[in-house]
Amino acid sequence: MKVSARHDGATSGALNMERDLAMINDVRSGVVDISFRTYLWQPWCVSLGHNQPLTNIDQTRCSELGYDIVRRPTGGRAVLHANELTYCIVLAAGPTLGPKDVYTQVHEFLHEKLSLLVFALNLSESTNDLHSHYSAAGPVGQSCFTSHAKSEIMHGTLKVVGSAQRVIDGLVLQHGSILCGTGHQRIADCLIASHEERERLLLETSKSSTTLSDIAGRPISPDVVADVIHDGVETALRRRFIRAPFS
Repeated sequence: MKVSARHDGATSGALNMERDLAMINDVRSGVVDISFRTYLWQPWCVSLGHNQPLTNIDQTRCSELGYDIVRRPTGGRAVLHANELTYCIVLAAGPTLGPKDVYTQVHEFLHEKLSLLVFALNLSESTNDLHSHYSAAGPVGQSCFTSHAKSEIMHGTLKVVGSAQRVIDGLVLQHGSILCGTGHQRIADCLIASHEERERLLLETSKSSTTLSDIAGRPISPDVVADVIHDGVETALRRRFIRAPFS
């Protein structure tokens, strides 16, 4: 099984999404069986889910704040990529390893790694109806970090890692945000909303999520998190996904 894993550092939103999609081509063409990378964003960037309307975003305000705007190939809702480490993984789905299995296995892998940095992380057992949340919660429902899905990484009831997934031509592309420090809450500044709605979103995001630095009570940088995740990463991914229908 051929595994590629790398940390790419910081670049623009458009180039990050371009690189994520290039990983699909690497797996599709057989260059690798699993492609995994981590990266940062410079400048900060608002990303929208694949089907999320751009009209939800205050583009003028984002420009004034110096934020990029991109559309992710995966689903989910808007994220302000700030003080975080983002991961992306691409591999083939199959009869013994479906998309839900990949979702869970990736989070279990990240949970193992992140638990080396902070204590008391857990995997959510929630079965929240995210579609109902997105449609009924107004501007609050447009933000990724006001809700969580089953198996996502939490600190108690607070979300630490937000992930999204899409199957493209039988290949699973999954990526997500590992919150290292504050900044993601400012998504409230980026949505088309009234002042009161923005204040509510800021409050709800703060009540629903936390960061590795907050949990540890000390700064934990994205580069430190990347070092921990990439230590033995190729062996760890082979072990977890050995059931996949690779040649």
